[in-house]
Amino acid sequence: MTSALFMQLVQEISILGGLLVVGVFLRARIKFFQNLFLPASVIGGFIGLVLGPILLKNHAVLPIPESFLRDFSLIPGILILPIIASVPLGLGLGVQEGPIAGKKKNHVVPMFLLGTGCAFGLFALGFATKIVFSWWMPELQIYPAFGMELALGFFGGHGTAGLIGNILQKLNLPYWEVAQGVAVTSATVGLVCGIVFGMIFINIAARKNQIKNLTNPDDLPEEMRKGYQTRIDKQVLTCRETTHSSSVDSLAFHVAIIFMVCGISYVLVGFLKAHHIPLLSNIAEWAYAIAIMLFVNWMFKRLNLSFLIDLKIKTKFTSLLVDFSIVAAIASLPVEAVLKYAIPMSVMFVLGLGLVYLIIMVLGMHLFQDYKFERAIALFGQSTGVIMTGILLLRICDSDMETPVLKDFSISYALATMLCYALLLPVIKLLPNSGAIFCLTLGVCTFCLVAAVIHSKFFLKESMG
Repeated sequence: MTSALFMQLVQEISILGGLLVVGVFLRARIKFFQNLFLPASVIGGFIGLVLGPILLKNHAVLPIPESFLRDFSLIPGILILPIIASVPLGLGLGVQEGPIAGKKKNHVVPMFLLGTGCAFGLFALGFATKIVFSWWMPELQIYPAFGMELALGFFGGHGTAGLIGNILQKLNLPYWEVAQGVAVTSATVGLVCGIVFGMIFINIAARKNQIKNLTNPDDLPEEMRKGYQTRIDKQVLTCRETTHSSSVDSLAFHVAIIFMVCGISYVLVGFLKAHHIPLLSNIAEWAYAIAIMLFVNWMFKRLNLSFLIDLKIKTKFTSLLVDFSIVAAIASLPVEAVLKYAIPMSVMFVLGLGLVYLIIMVLGMHLFQDYKFERAIALFGQSTGVIMTGILLLRICDSDMETPVLKDFSISYALATMLCYALLLPVIKLLPNSGAIFCLTLGVCTFCLVAAVIHSKFFLKESMG
């Protein structure tokens, strides 16, 4: 990398950082953003999009160079590798604090099955929409990957919008940027609808006395709405210092592990491609990164080095990457290309919300044996936004987190995320065959939902005693 290229990279990060800071201040000042709990990264990204050259052309308030915008569109696909690679690190080591510690697992399985089933139901619905509109409106010339964005946006949020861009770009498919834009749109729609409809469901459940420890949404802490904590004594400490600074900073140590695994996955894929090894050479780096990190995590446990890993510090680093990815993805959104698919997208989003409601809020409420609504609303938030949306809605129902729901929910989310990433590979291989990919994803959805019903009927009631 030349000094000019490095300077351009610093300038690009500076712009993204500036947009993120603007997003923080707007969230703190504008009630509309506070009521929707929009992340600062989403707000900042849209500020860059609305005031930038993509929408305003030559009259842009923020004259971001076109080369910068091209790089912005690449950033989510690049950062998705360390984000995904970090998922297994620290899981099951038994030393972490927070929501996924503990051994109570009575409801982990049905929550995991419902979450996974809902994710693959969204995949199936997305590809079904693509099949129908390819026949009904052939003039749109819908690209083969259309439909993946529904699940990746709703279930994965803005952070995984870069995943589809990375996958399609690696396959040298020219529509990767449009697909990434559709995924960003899907994530935005899911996030907003998850909050709005989640609040509606909570108010309805409150009138029916279905919530045991309800907090009035208006009584949520002001710092949660505004996005900052003014009282220093109330500010939560980020993490444990697992290493001594005389050797290595604890954050640097965790980051080094994540990037080491990313590097190994790059080298491994390069080796496999250089030697033209069938099948294995076609697997993406992020899939190998998950497998390698699982091995690294096992080694830490095997060597009694679990004390070196802290989930909170790992999460803080990946959250940083996600925030910058979101700003970059939204600020570089190819609006004109995405709007071409406005009709099938709108239909897909409406049907997607209906599917999530039926699976989570209807079926889920019948399967859970305790804290039914609390478990369902957490899964609803997860399946339309991100895990933090689920936690936010759950906190309204359980402000002091006195129930075991958060623990079960967090474990089920981690398991569902890793399984979805693993099953994404065969989905990608079937992209040219819409019928086969629809059958595969629908089959996984059906299997998970049937398994959830069986577990609830024969195992969960028995374990509840």
